[in-house]
Amino acid sequence: MSARGLYRGYWSGGKRAGQVKRLHIIREDGPKGWPPGRQTMCGQHAWNCQHSDAVIVDPLPDRPPEGLAWCPKCVGHLAERLGLLEEIGSSLAAYDCSLDAS
Repeated sequence: MSARGLYRGYWSGGKRAGQVKRLHIIREDGPKGWPPGRQTMCGQHAWNCQHSDAVIVDPLPDRPPEGLAWCPKCVGHLAERLGLLEEIGSSLAAYDCSLDAS
C-alpha cells in the first residue's frame, strides 16, 4: 500500500499561509460511501475549496514538508491499519521521557 499525504493550500503572497500546520494522510478506502481519496484518516475532507486547494503529496514522504508536522490522528490510524500500532505503543511505553526534560 502506498500512502498519500495532503495539506490545505491556503496561500498568502506566494507562500503557504501560517494556519497550515499539518500533513494529513489520505484514506484510500472511501468511508461513508465516499469515493476513495476524498477524506483524510482524521476525517478532514480532501477536496478543493474556494480559498483552499488540496495539495496532494504522492507518495507520502518520510518527513513532512518544511514548516509542517504530522497529523497525530492520521499517523495513529495509518499505524493501526498497517498493523504497527502494537509496535508503536510498545516503543512509546519504553521511551524514557526524562531524556526530554531540559
